[in-house]
Amino acid sequence: MRKEAPDEAGYKQLKWVLFKQYHRLTDTELDTLHAAFAVNAELKAAYFLREEFHHILDRPQAVEAAMGLLDHWIARIQAQKITFFDAFIGTLQRHKKPIANYVLENVSNAVTEGLNNLVRSIRRCAFGMPNFQHLRLRVMAISG
Repeated sequence: MRKEAPDEAGYKQLKWVLFKQYHRLTDTELDTLHAAFAVNAELKAAYFLREEFHHILDRPQAVEAAMGLLDHWIARIQAQKITFFDAFIGTLQRHKKPIANYVLENVSNAVTEGLNNLVRSIRRCAFGMPNFQHLRLRVMAISG
């Protein structure tokens, strides 16, 4: 959107606002978001569909109920002929049961992914380090 309309004020500082859930936005971020919505109705529709997806998984409920709500969410998107989510919906349909299991304990692999990213960063900085034990100690010190 920024490439198509570089002078559009509603798109400035929008990227990080879009990553946040609506209920976590500050007043300034809400103003930024609503300015972008005023310019682009498709963005508004996509953002609130994503919010609905988050609400499905954030509510404590049975896995079967979550799967039913996900099916309903997918059907609504397909009925509206919104194509932004096609790749995501394909993945969601292939892995619906494991994704719906998130409602049981709200556990994700975010911590593991964060640690993997940290190890990769250290490994890049330590490129050429001749001793694996030094690299291992550095990872343990930072992650501990």
